Amino acid sequence: MNYRPLVFSLIVLTAPAVARDIGSFDRTLNVNGPVNLAVQNRSGGVTVRPGEASAVRIHAIVRVSDDDHSADTERRAREIQANPPIFQSGNDIRIDRLDDSYDRHISIEYELTTPTQTALHASTGSGGLFVEGIQGPVEATTGSGGIHATNIAGEVSARAGSGGIQLDSIKGRVSAEAGSGGVHADNLAGPVTARTGSGGITLRLPPSAGFDLRAQTGSGPISVDPPLTVQSSSFGRHEVRGQIRGGGPLIELTTGSGGVRIN
Repeated sequence: MNYRPLVFSLIVLTAPAVARDIGSFDRTLNVNGPVNLAVQNRSGGVTVRPGEASAVRIHAIVRVSDDDHSADTERRAREIQANPPIFQSGNDIRIDRLDDSYDRHISIEYELTTPTQTALHASTGSGGLFVEGIQGPVEATTGSGGIHATNIAGEVSARAGSGGIQLDSIKGRVSAEAGSGGVHADNLAGPVTARTGSGGITLRLPPSAGFDLRAQTGSGPISVDPPLTVQSSSFGRHEVRGQIRGGGPLIELTTGSGGVRIN
């Protein structure tokens, strides 16, 4: 006898449900040039990807905490679904945060496509942020949740209270700070400032590119693979200053608890 279907059913039935879907909504906002996009989300993830040049398209899923069965909460969630907090003034688009006390059991997950020429300011209280393929600058902040930004032409500023930060192919200046969580970055071209309270920092640099380096750890080793000219007076197990491949944009890395690795 094959028991696999039964086992699968038991797993599905006993898995805890965090929230239940109330519904979704879609909006298309027409634009005619570079976009300033501001997203504030109390609870729920935000994804931003490049789309057509003449519109910002928003798809969102509204959810209610599974432990809240209040008719008032569900009614409020349906009101938000029908009239979401989205505002437009020309090419300036704003998505507002729900009320912390009144809407505390409601979350919204956003998926947005926007013109490549978009400057983004995005924050979530609880939920991750994923951004790719826009010009920027990008300013991303999470209270609890990770941040992933990839293929950004301009500057990136990322702040995560609890959660990791992953950056890939950023052409402009990078500033990354994680309270609890690591920072991992690949293929950075400009100056970098990265700090973690608890978590390691890993950087994979473009081949043949030169950088100035300042790295310091409270507790953890520092490892640098590319050719490094060390300023000997500043060299130690928990602090390194020097030049990678002759020097260039400044990389400044600091961890309270965790190591630093540069490839």
